[in-house]
Amino acid sequence: MGKLKVKNYKYPGKKVNDTPRITRKGKAILFSIIGAVVALVIALVWIESGLENKIVIKNKSSHDIASLRFWYEDENGAVTEIMSFDGVAAKEKITKSTESLELSKLQGEAWLTVQIVFKDGGKAILQTGQFLYGFNGRIMFEVSGTGSDELMLHLKAGEGLFNSTAMTGCDDIYYINPQNGYIE
Repeated sequence: MGKLKVKNYKYPGKKVNDTPRITRKGKAILFSIIGAVVALVIALVWIESGLENKIVIKNKSSHDIASLRFWYEDENGAVTEIMSFDGVAAKEKITKSTESLELSKLQGEAWLTVQIVFKDGGKAILQTGQFLYGFNGRIMFEVSGTGSDELMLHLKAGEGLFNSTAMTGCDDIYYINPQNGYIE
């Protein structure tokens, strides 16, 4: 007689493990990834909190600014003063906190208004954005040269980590002549 062949026979001396195990190296990699994600989230929250309630002025041009004034004006004409700056020299950067102004309490329609006076004699008033629900973010005002007689003014008010202007509608560029204040 012939031998009987049995398929799928498990020998009693060998253990067969059907469930996969996580090795020590796998656990270390998993905990490292979790730790990195937690550290990244903490860093992003810390960075975002540092960006809120600030005003940043960059004068990258070769023209001095004699005075600069920022305020919010609502639909009834009421004014919420933000800040005034007496003199911003060429190639100067200023960063100030607006934390104490509590701009988050703005209600209804409000527009950001900027009055700029150049030492060259030009004056202008710019009104931009539409702030319906208050503001907790960063206002950026940048003046740079264009290679001609005009200067480019970039005015942006954004919130959040990526300085989003979805809630403010304030991300405008103006061209101004520093001698006569003519705006394009």
